[in-house]
Parts: sequence; structure tokens; C-alpha cells
Amino acid sequence: MSIAEVQRIHIIAHSGVKLEVLSSLQEQGVVQVEKANFEELNLKSSLTEVAEVEHKLHRLSHSLNYLSQWEEKGLAKRLFAQKPQLNHEKKKDLLNVDYLPVLDDVEKLEDEINELLSEIRFLEKEKESLSPLSDLALPLQALRRTDSIEILLGSIIQPQYEDFLKMSEEEALWHEVVKRDKRRIHLLLIYLKKDKEPIERSLKELNFAPHFLTEPVLYRAEEKDTVKDVMRKFDKEIEGKRIRLEDLDKAGRRLSGQSERLMFIHDILLNEKKRILTSGLLGETERIFYLDGWIRSSDIENLKSKLKPYSEVIEIFFRAPLPEEDPPVILENPKTGKPFELITKLYGLPQRGTFDPTLPLAPFFFLFVGLCVSEAGYGLLVALLSFLFIKFAKPKGGLRQFLKLLGLLGVSTVILGTLIGGWFGFPVRKLMVMDPLQDPLSFLYLALVLGFIQVWFGTLLNMINGIRNKLYLQSIFVQGGWLLLLPSFVLFLGKMGSIWGIFTLVGAAGIVFFASPSRNPFARFFGGLYSLYDISRYLADVLSYSRLLALGLATTVIAMVVNNLSQTALGIPWVGWLVAALIFVGGHLFNLAISFLGGFVHSMRLQFVEFFSKFFKSGGSPFKPFELESKFVEFI
Repeated sequence: MSIAEVQRIHIIAHSGVKLEVLSSLQEQGVVQVEKANFEELNLKSSLTEVAEVEHKLHRLSHSLNYLSQWEEKGLAKRLFAQKPQLNHEKKKDLLNVDYLPVLDDVEKLEDEINELLSEIRFLEKEKESLSPLSDLALPLQALRRTDSIEILLGSIIQPQYEDFLKMSEEEALWHEVVKRDKRRIHLLLIYLKKDKEPIERSLKELNFAPHFLTEPVLYRAEEKDTVKDVMRKFDKEIEGKRIRLEDLDKAGRRLSGQSERLMFIHDILLNEKKRILTSGLLGETERIFYLDGWIRSSDIENLKSKLKPYSEVIEIFFRAPLPEEDPPVILENPKTGKPFELITKLYGLPQRGTFDPTLPLAPFFFLFVGLCVSEAGYGLLVALLSFLFIKFAKPKGGLRQFLKLLGLLGVSTVILGTLIGGWFGFPVRKLMVMDPLQDPLSFLYLALVLGFIQVWFGTLLNMINGIRNKLYLQSIFVQGGWLLLLPSFVLFLGKMGSIWGIFTLVGAAGIVFFASPSRNPFARFFGGLYSLYDISRYLADVLSYSRLLALGLATTVIAMVVNNLSQTALGIPWVGWLVAALIFVGGHLFNLAISFLGGFVHSMRLQFVEFFSKFFKSGGSPFKPFELESKFVEFI
């Protein structure tokens, strides 16, 4: 429930070791580098050109993306593939490797493949354009125009054919049907040049679509070649190009063996680019450079040890943050609470002077998701899949924390699903302490009690935070007044004794006399009296927890409906067992997905709206260390 202590760090060192120091800082990954105040310190920027590195990165990324088509793409390999590891010694060796010829080969391969594919598409299109004329027996060379005769190929839609026949009888027009298909009739027309104008006008009125032989077709047509002969030539050319593509595919597979080396080089250059850009934040003179940043206090000794080789040419200074500074926020929680930091970060990091709400929300979030889903079978599936994925896929960073959170929520669902729900819609009544379907009011009371406890706890945290910030009167009398008033008022209404009525009045008095900051006694009294109206807000917040009942009942009911449908489907002859299995598996998977999604979202809303509003103020800036970045490999 704490925020890590951070300190300001200043490094002054000889310019000759700037890149080495930056490399050491990047490998350590514990310093957030800030932009130096150039004007105040009379320094100049040390920005270096990164265009060349960016160009190489672009080529590497493009080549790796292109070579990825030859990688094995099985689902298991995708899910459980481990990133190749790169240590410091191998990194030094790779920096001396000439990888540019490999990139040249990949780019040449891509260009040739793209050119061949383009040519194949062109040839296939030309061949397709000839298919309506495939039954034409005349050699294509015989279709050339003469001085006195026009020869025309084309097509007309079926309904217009009768009109075309009438027109051909009236005009000096000879025709032959080449081919018929579902919609059009393809024709060969021969007529005299002197009759061209009226005939073509009549053809236009009939929506005649001329078919012109393209230059590639005529170029391939020898003296006696028919349309089928030319189409066979196209097929032969396409086949030759496909054979060449197969050879290039083998070359691509051989080149894909270089992918891992290119991945290493890509990530090395990626971090070199980051180092160059970070150097632009440093101030510099002719002989020294100056670095300004933030570091976690617990990492100071490790950093000193890392920079010890440069001790003769470097000075490092540390200090606590100044009141006007806004240091970055680092959350510090025990191992079990770490996954719940994801919930806090979705809302925002705490401001300076407040505390981390992760641990206070963790037990409530754990319980609420379990109550919302309330299906032990679903929880077991989610927990097993999450923990198995962590074990075998070994994910890193945020994905690993999310899977841990999902696994913990699965455990919560197993426990609470057994106690108040069931296993895939089948309740184990001997283990149940409550049946929400038969006694929904008990479930509602449980939800409201949990809500009351969390809202009251949020108010307690607000009082503690106020005392830490020396707001004693406001914290003790106002927040303390609510802490006394709320449970006392509930117990008094429950007729637990008149003493609770007295405690209610004592708590209300603290709120009335200390809630308003005004010095005018009348304004102070009436302002405090108005503050008592906040009891309606507390009531609304507690009632919001009734959504736990709604979601929990919905999951259970849908699971039972899926089971009933499956049982009904078993009565279908022959295939009943298959239909029942599909309904059972598909229905429960669907219910699992929407239940966990709904449980996660609504439980998160209860934290953000009802709980955090009582004590938490977000707005802190995240700690962004200057560290190694990896896209394809893992640095060790």
C-alpha cells in the first residue's frame, strides 16, 4: 500500500564516456532520464542524427515481416513460442556482422516474386478474356481487317438476340455464333467497310459489346493459331513462372533461416536508436555531459556499482524531490498484490502525498468477481488455463501480471461458485452455504453488507490520508464523524439499542460543526448541516453493490438453461448426443466469456466509482525508465 521513494539524480561525466554510460544505464533500466535545462545551465543539446539507424530498422522490420511467411505458424507454436535470448557477449559479436547482403537478398527475392505474381495475374486475365471465344475455329491472324472487309468480335445479351437477327437480315451482315453462356451470346461479325457506319449504329442501339484482341494476344498468335492455341501458350507461360516461384519459395525458406540473426540485429539497432534519442535530452559542453533524471531509492546502490568502472571521470549526485517537483510514481506491493496494480493503473496513478490503493481494493475485487461469476467450473477453467499459459509460454511484463490476476479471479470463482453457485450449472448442495435462486434476499443482504464495509473502509482511508497530510480537524471530526454515524445509524434502525442513536448524533455533530470551512458561525452551522445530505450519496453507493446479485443470478440461470437445452437435444434421434455436446460446450463457453467480462467490468466500476471516490486522487505520472526495449528477442 505504499509508493516507492524516488530521488532526483544528476550525473556529470566526461564526454568521451557518454555512450558507454548511456549503454550502462540502459542495461540497468533504473533511471528515468529527463530533459536537461539547457538555458539555465548554459549547456547545448547533444542531439545526434538518427535517420540512418531508422532506415536500417525499416529495412530489417520489412525483411523480417516478409520472411515470416515461411515460418511455422501452428497455434501451439504461436502461443508458447519463446523469444530467442541475447546476452552481452553475443551482442558484441553481432555488432560486427555484415547483415546488409542478407537484406539485399530478401529485397531482391521480394521484388522478383512480386514481379512474377504480377505477370501471372496479367496472363491469367488475358487468358480469361479469351475464354468466351475459345470455340472460335478460325486462326486469329485471319481476323485482321482488310481494305474492304470489317471483322468484329463481340457479344450481345440473350434478350436482344432476336432483334439482332432481324437487323442482320436487313443489313449486309454475316455472323456466326461463337459461344453461348447464361447471359450473353458471343458473335463473329463480317461486313463491308462501306456499310460500317449504319451497321455499327444499329449494333450500338442493341448494346452490342465489341471484343478487341489485345496486343499480347496477337503477339503470341502465329499464322495458324486459334484462340485455344493462344490460351495453351498462356498456360505454358504461367506454368513456367509458377515453377520459378517454387524455386524462389525454396530460396525464401533458406533465407528465413537468417531471421533470428536479423531479429537480434533489429533489437540492437532499436536500442541504439533509443540511446541516440535519449542523448538528445542530455546537456553538453566541449568536454562534459550532464544527465538529469529520477531513480528509485532502493536502486541507487546497484546503479553506483554498475557505473563504478567510470568512477574517475564521473560524478553522481542524489537528492530528495523538491516541493514544487512532480516525481514519477512507482507502485510497491507484495507479490500477491502485484497483479491488482493493473486495476489501479487503469484508473490512474496516485498523486504525490496520497497512497497506493492497490492492496485496499485487492480483497474486495477478488470477492466481487467471484460473486458476479459464481460458477466454480468456469473459475477452474480460467485458473488452469491462466497458470498453464504462464508456466509454458512464460509471458513477460503486463501480460504476465494480467494472467496472474485472471488466475486469482478464477480461484475466487471456484471458492464462491462452490459455496453459492455450482459446477457448470449443477449445484453441489452439500457444500453450498446459500442458494441465491431459492433465497435471493440473503444474497442481496450479503452484497449490501460487503458494499457498506467497502464504502466505510474508503472513508477510513480518507481520514488516515488526511491525518498524514496534517488536516486534523477535517479528518477526525468530519471523516471520523461519518465513520461513527454510518454504522451507528444502521444499528439504531435495526433496533439494536438507543445507545447507537446517541453515537449517530455524536457523529452528525462532528460533521455539522467542522464540515464547513467558513468562520461565520451561522454559515458554518448551516453549511455543515447541508453536508449531512451526503448520507443519500452513501446510500446510493451501497445500493450500487446490488449488481453483484444481478450478475451472480444471471450466470447461474444461463448455465442451467444451457444444461436444460442440452438435455432436451439428447432426445433427437441419431445425432442427439452430438447436438447436446455442441450446445453444452458452446453455451458454457459463451456464458463463461460474458460472465467474466461482466464480473470484471462491474467489479472494476465499484472500485472506481464507489470506493476510490471516498479517498483516492489520481493524476500521478508513471515512472518510465531508460531501459532495453525488445520486439523480437529477450535480453539477458
